[in-house]
Amino acid sequence: MCMHMQPYVPITNLRKTINNINTVQVKAYESLEQAMTDSATPFHGIVVSTPTNTHSALIQEAAHSGIAGVFVEKPVGESAQQIQELFGIADAFNLDLCCGFQRRFDPSYVAAAKAIAEEGRVGTPVVANIFFADHPAPPKQFMLQGGDIFLDLCAHDVDYITNALQDDIVSVYATGTSMDPELKEAGIRDNAIMVMNFEKGAVATLFMSRSATYGYDQRCEVFGDKGLVSVMNHPETSMVVSDVQGIQQSRLKHSFPERFQEAFALELDAFADVLLANKSWPVSAEQCVKVQKVADAARQSCAEGRLVEIEY
Repeated sequence: MCMHMQPYVPITNLRKTINNINTVQVKAYESLEQAMTDSATPFHGIVVSTPTNTHSALIQEAAHSGIAGVFVEKPVGESAQQIQELFGIADAFNLDLCCGFQRRFDPSYVAAAKAIAEEGRVGTPVVANIFFADHPAPPKQFMLQGGDIFLDLCAHDVDYITNALQDDIVSVYATGTSMDPELKEAGIRDNAIMVMNFEKGAVATLFMSRSATYGYDQRCEVFGDKGLVSVMNHPETSMVVSDVQGIQQSRLKHSFPERFQEAFALELDAFADVLLANKSWPVSAEQCVKVQKVADAARQSCAEGRLVEIEY
């Protein structure tokens, strides 16, 4: 398991470079091959921001084209086996395959992981509670075409909690539901719960929803025999009104681009450092495979209505 408990300090500041460019004109291409053929300079790396079912072909094309690195948001592939195969191809072609788990770069989540794993502020972890409510809700068409809640949502928090606790999940029980008749008829769940048992004895619950009406709700707390560490939500503003009617504050931040803006930027800085400064990516291939095995087990558990043990 890869330790990454310190805030990332970039060597190559990609954001500063982009901000110094006054005008950027970008062409659209139908394929990576077309883009590379048309480019006057060779590609050092590419950022893949396409549906999960297209990741494999793009990563393999990049590897065979001699590109040095690929950054791709989670998950790298559609199954643990496919992810393992893709990392094998990357190794064979000396390609840095960098999977994005933005909580590894978010200052609040990083500080909490450090307090748990390095400083021992909670002592021995006993229970973790994680809350993930998306906003706004994705289009129903996206959901009906395969927007599986376990494949799409749980990976970030599974990676984070296993890294923070420095422990592996050995079994998972998952269940879910949908209040939308069309989604329910199609067997699509837009709300789900996972209960994960860790090797050292801790238990973590993860609640996931496709929609919270009040903003992007992301919380995490870890309780141990010596204390509690929490990561709280970010409101749109820190202004609070207290009067005879009660205490009121603003809605939560709109969605993931606003809540994790700094983390996403630091991810790209880290990717630039991998390409240009020979830095190592903080998330290992082994961890990516482990996270996907938990997601795969959760889908199986929900479908079969039973606890599923995980073999690594």
